[in-house]
Amino acid sequence: MGHELGSRERVLRAIEHREVDRIPCFFAAEEEVRERLMDALGLDSALAITRHFGADTIQVSIYSVFNALPDLSRVETVDDVEALAWPGAEALDVAAAARQLAEARETGLAVLGGVWSSVFTWARQNMGEAKFLLAMAEHPDLVARVVERETDFFIAANEALFSAAADSVDVFFFGSDFGTQRSLFISREHFRRLFKPSLTRLAQHAKGFGLRVMYHTCGAVSEIIPDLIECGIDVLDPVQVSAHDMGPKLLAERYKGKIAFHGGVSSQTTLPHGTPEQVRAEVTETIEALGPSGYIAGPDQSLIGDTPVANIVAMYEAIHDYRL
Repeated sequence: MGHELGSRERVLRAIEHREVDRIPCFFAAEEEVRERLMDALGLDSALAITRHFGADTIQVSIYSVFNALPDLSRVETVDDVEALAWPGAEALDVAAAARQLAEARETGLAVLGGVWSSVFTWARQNMGEAKFLLAMAEHPDLVARVVERETDFFIAANEALFSAAADSVDVFFFGSDFGTQRSLFISREHFRRLFKPSLTRLAQHAKGFGLRVMYHTCGAVSEIIPDLIECGIDVLDPVQVSAHDMGPKLLAERYKGKIAFHGGVSSQTTLPHGTPEQVRAEVTETIEALGPSGYIAGPDQSLIGDTPVANIVAMYEAIHDYRL
């Protein structure tokens, strides 16, 4: 490619599996790491860190709406679910959220955002872990209705937000963790029956506003990647390489060209415990497996407190040094 792309175009072209001028990347870290980086590098904000490392994205996810969702701890039947006071779009401060997105758009970075629509994690935590998981087996109609109603709410909130501010968003980013380190958290059959329809609704709703869609689910989720593709998911976040069957080469063999990948440099092993040389080697191997297009490089989880600054620097140097 003969010219340099802006961050937005670089990210969107990567998601669309088109030629890019360099590997796009992102920055994600816990507060402790951000503070250490600001001290070490003489920076004054998270945005300054993002720019320092040449990252291409900024995330603006709206979580405040969770406070409006009803308590599920006492529901026993579908009628109980219907009797709850389910909120609508009025629960979202659209003006405030739109301002956040507009400010992010002004950075020139690709904006990942929207109402964080967590149809599995929220319901499981709100109803109670044991009760929810037992109900999936014994009363799947109850769980199905809970998931439908919360999805109705998330779509209503995103409808209001995107109607006001879709021009400030590039990628609708949402998710729930369906994987553990070794396997799916639930069976693929339960995922397909109870959650896949809602993920499809949410993804297709965002696409109606011209947005690309990124889905977050940690863990060993290779088994449901074909389902995510069928839902209309464009990007899988993250590639958690230390989880079972989530190695970059394996994912590339099965799914390269069908879905884009986000992450993939191990925040559990190489980044916190390796040497800068090992970090650079892993970055190169991951890019060669999943890229050069269809891949947005970075850690496979937010960087955690014990990650050496030298390894973080090495990761981004290796990303930018990679020659297409």
